[in-house]
Amino acid sequence: MTTPEHSRRQQEDDALERGEVYQDVEGNRTADPRAGAANAHSDADRNAEHLSRGEVGPGVPEA
Repeated sequence: MTTPEHSRRQQEDDALERGEVYQDVEGNRTADPRAGAANAHSDADRNAEHLSRGEVGPGVPEA
């Protein structure tokens, strides 16, 4: 039996797969393409900052 919460989550995941909703690396979702693009650029800038300082993430071997 499907609960209302499970059904709602499935609908949100389906919208994400169809490209109707955008999700950033922190799990924040938006239906606004401009906000989705701004979040992606912000995430990329933050990642570039970490890499420029020589920081590596989990699962990435240090050189």
